[in-house]
Amino acid sequence: MERRVNGSKEAVEKVKSMQIKRVTTQQVVTIVDDWGQRIVKQAQANLENSLAKSPSDAAAFCQLQKLPQIDSLEKLYTAEINLLGTKDLKNPALSAKEQEILDAYVYNAENKLSQIPNIQKLGDSALVYNAPVSLQSSICHKCFGEDATHLAVWRVKFKRNEVIRKVNAKSLQKIK
Repeated sequence: MERRVNGSKEAVEKVKSMQIKRVTTQQVVTIVDDWGQRIVKQAQANLENSLAKSPSDAAAFCQLQKLPQIDSLEKLYTAEINLLGTKDLKNPALSAKEQEILDAYVYNAENKLSQIPNIQKLGDSALVYNAPVSLQSSICHKCFGEDATHLAVWRVKFKRNEVIRKVNAKSLQKIK
């Protein structure tokens, strides 16, 4: 009986995710912006708390290892979460467009200009939410202290089809 109940809950969720939805590009961007803000807020708080509690594990924490909440966020939102710094300008895993954005963040940090989050579309299949970390944060000093700029940027990559699949049809009506 318990197995049947669990199975039916999963079945209901699967049916909801397969619902036909009309989602505009603007709605997807709005959803990614909202989800990105939530993810970054939770991930940053988790990382700062972990760095404060156990400074000896800073190297692993800065690589987002040993942080189960980050893994949970990735699974919940079906997203990829990374923490980037100046060294990632030459990271081959980043697309050319992402490297340009990171270069702009580095330029702004070097020239003490304001930094703001942004969303970039990577082709038709993915969106990337980038959010800089405040220079006053312990993350900048403990994870990127050797860099002259102390720049830290959250990168949250979403697959467009997963965003559409996960979004609730009722919440789409509010986003127009």
